[in-house]
Amino acid sequence: MVEKVSKGSGGRLVPGGHHDKQFIAKVVKEVLKGKPKRVVQLKYGLKRTTLNYWLKDTDLAVDTRCIGPRVKIELKRSVVRAVTTGRLSMREAQVTYGVKKAKTIEGWIKELEQENTDLVQSNEAWMKKNKSNKKDTTPSNPDIKALQKALEDAQLKVAALNTLIDVAEEQLNINIRKKPGAKQSND
Repeated sequence: MVEKVSKGSGGRLVPGGHHDKQFIAKVVKEVLKGKPKRVVQLKYGLKRTTLNYWLKDTDLAVDTRCIGPRVKIELKRSVVRAVTTGRLSMREAQVTYGVKKAKTIEGWIKELEQENTDLVQSNEAWMKKNKSNKKDTTPSNPDIKALQKALEDAQLKVAALNTLIDVAEEQLNINIRKKPGAKQSND
């Protein structure tokens, strides 16, 4: 009897070419960690139907429609910015960034527009709340009134920017603000 072995996988058993459970778990785990199914198929020489069967039939009970290449938010923002600013057409963005369908980019545009709308609404609510809490103690001198108005506008802008930084740090999982006492670069 001839032993069937998948190229480089080391995951097949004899007879009949059944796969080892550890091998199947390894393959499924790669897909669940975000590696595109097509890449995993090619890497291990698997058929699409085999991989989909493993994803549905394992103890993990994964819905294969929910698994696909995970696109990082930074890439989505780059594509959306390129299209909405007119730097690239929809077709050029598809080719440049390797996006298969224009509908995908359209979905990203809607998703990021909603995210921006939510940010604006939360900032407006916060600014209205803080504005109503302030007492009207402005002196009669017009120069002082103008300065106080400019100060108030600057404080609102700082608050909005701080909120934006907080949201960006939370969503991107990076520290944007420098820690106190951090060394300055010599560049």
